[in-house]
Amino acid sequence: MQTFSQSDLDAIDKLWRSVPADHVWTGWSASGAEPKEVWLYRTRAHWRKFPLRKTETGYALFDEKDRKVADAETLESLLSAVESIPGLRTGTDS
Repeated sequence: MQTFSQSDLDAIDKLWRSVPADHVWTGWSASGAEPKEVWLYRTRAHWRKFPLRKTETGYALFDEKDRKVADAETLESLLSAVESIPGLRTGTDS
């Protein structure tokens, strides 16, 4: 598994600070200097945590059951991919 560098973490932080306050993504966290996963959080009816992992070609986002729900070549395209996951806008967990 690929690790996230400090510049990756800075880019993630910059991206999530750029979304509106009412965006489905409410935050992110990571543990360690070069983590293998970053966790993205969202809330509607309840909190959910989505593991984000670096891949050979970009990024992959998984749900709490470790099923891939989105992948993208860049962080910017990841944002578009996660916004299109069914149920995130409505608060349902489809």
